[in-house]
Order: sequence, then structure tokens, then C-alpha cells
Amino acid sequence: MSLLKGVDISSLQAMEDNGAVYIDEDGQIKDALEILKNNGVNSIRLRLFNNPSQSFDRGDYCNVKNTIPIAKRIKENGMGIYLDFHYSDFWADWQKQNIPSEWCGKSLDELCDAVYDYTFKTLRCFKDNGAWPDIVQIGNEIGRGLLWEYGTIDKPRNIVKLLNAGITAVNDASDEGYESPKIMIHIECGAEKEQTENYFLKLNKYGIKHYDYIGLSYYPYWAGPYEKFIENANNAYKIFGKQIVIAETAFPYTNKSNDDTPNVVDGELVYRTMGLEPSENNQYDAIARIIKIAKNEDSIAGVYYWEPLWYQLKGVGAEKNKGNEWENQALFDNNGRVLKGMKAFLI
Repeated sequence: MSLLKGVDISSLQAMEDNGAVYIDEDGQIKDALEILKNNGVNSIRLRLFNNPSQSFDRGDYCNVKNTIPIAKRIKENGMGIYLDFHYSDFWADWQKQNIPSEWCGKSLDELCDAVYDYTFKTLRCFKDNGAWPDIVQIGNEIGRGLLWEYGTIDKPRNIVKLLNAGITAVNDASDEGYESPKIMIHIECGAEKEQTENYFLKLNKYGIKHYDYIGLSYYPYWAGPYEKFIENANNAYKIFGKQIVIAETAFPYTNKSNDDTPNVVDGELVYRTMGLEPSENNQYDAIARIIKIAKNEDSIAGVYYWEPLWYQLKGVGAEKNKGNEWENQALFDNNGRVLKGMKAFLI
């Protein structure tokens, strides 16, 4: 199987609806998906919120209704689809895993039923619209659990029950003529060998059902050296027999912010942790190094860059009525011009 070389473009519809354009290296405005595909991207990650009301000014992006049109475009462009279920109305990550508003007050068993029903119905909607996914991620950065307070890290049995509900739904939604998507369990611990190993040992102990990939977030300026990531990936592959997918990574091309919201990653952090300045060349080099690692290690199945299309644009901030904290890590500048970093996917 060829290396999965992907990007998360969950902001694309909101960007386009607010006037974004994407300009190729020839100076021509083109469909962003065309630019991505022509530069070696073969798979697209899309996040799903249950009932979003806080993200972006219009608030309803990243739900099923507004994600399906983008997914259909992805299929039409011949690229794979990777769905990322957050099981939350807003961002779910290692710092927060908020239960969707419609699920509040449910018992653990009722939450498991809700996870199953939502996952099953969502996948059937994608199937009915010709956008069947290739990969499904059950929860987002769940190294400390999901659906807090029921699925916190000190309750591994609950985590497994919730994950198994989602896994069962994926399998049940895959009827005749539709190959079951690869299932990913995604944690944030890119360079944390002991934490990764202990987490998945606990899943095995409490009876996790079959899954295919271990997803790891690996941002080198936060997680640590590339060598520690390789060690973690190879160790997890050896112990659990699951290939690793770098579910999220990024690097800044500039230290500039184009709005009043500070960038979450700045030049001081990158220089302190990696000895590098934000620049177009260093962005290319960082992505290229990760892709070369993935190609050279049997343990790694793919690499996904997080939100390359999300340059600063009014109305498409990290939260409703706020600015963009990630713009300096996009692979397009603030005029929509493609950057050198995109070429790293051609490696």
C-alpha cells in the first residue's frame, strides 16, 4: 500500500463561503482540491462536530450536512476520505472532551447507544451521498479519554465501552458492496513512548474491538525530537501490530499574525524547541523530513497536515467572532498563494 499523504481541510467550505481563493504556483486561481492533488495529496481528513454552534461565525460548519458536499468533491477528485468523529459540539482534544449538548444527562450505557446511533447514521448519510470514507477515527486526541466525565483516563473500562460502540457502528454501517473503513484510535502522544504503550495496553486489557491504525498527533515543536517520534511509532507497531498514522502535524512559514488573535505557535517557541525560524523553506524542510521518515519506516502508514487551507479570513476564526490562531501554519499565504511547503507531498 502506498503512503497516505493527506491534509485536514475541515475549514474549506467556510473559507470558500467567506470569499477565499487558492492560487497555484502559475498564478492562476484554482480549486483547492486540484492544487492539493497535483502536489501529491491522496487523502483528505474532515472533522465532524455533532451540533456545532461555536466554530466559525456562521456556526454550523463541520456537521454532517455541511461536510458531505466537501466529501463528494473529494471523491470526484479521486482522493480518499478520512472522517474524524470528535463526539462533541466543538473542539475535542487532550485538554477538553465535552459531551454534546443533546447527550448531556445520559448514563454511560445511554452514551454508548448515542455514539453507536450517531456514528451509524452519519456513515449511512455519507454512503447514500456517494462519499463513503476510507478511514474513520473514533474520537479525537483521546489519550486522556473521551466524553468526559464518563470516559476519563482513570476509567479505561468506560473508554473501551465507548470506543467499541463506535467501532461496532462502523462495521454495521458497512453493508454489501462497501468495504469497511479502516478504523483509527487517535491520541496526542506523538513522541511519548511510555504513555502510548500504556494507553493501548489498557485498551487491550479491557477488550477493545478490532481497529486498524494508531493515530498520533506529532507537532515537533510541542512533542519533541523526530527520533523520539520514530522510537514511539516503532515500539507501538512492534507491540500492537498496528501501523501508525501521523494524524496531525504542522510547521509555521511566518511569525506574522494578520488579525488580533495571537498565533498559537510563534517563532520563539519554534526556535527554542527546534532551533529554527518560521520560514517558507523551513516549513518545507519540516514537512519533507516527516514524510521521508514515514516512507522509510514500515511502522508508519501515513502523514496528515493539519489545516493547510486555513489562512486568515474574517468570519473563519478558531471560534465564532474570533480570529485565526493557526494562519501562520497554512500552506497558502494570506493572499491564497500556494507556498513551497506544499511541494513536500511530492516526495
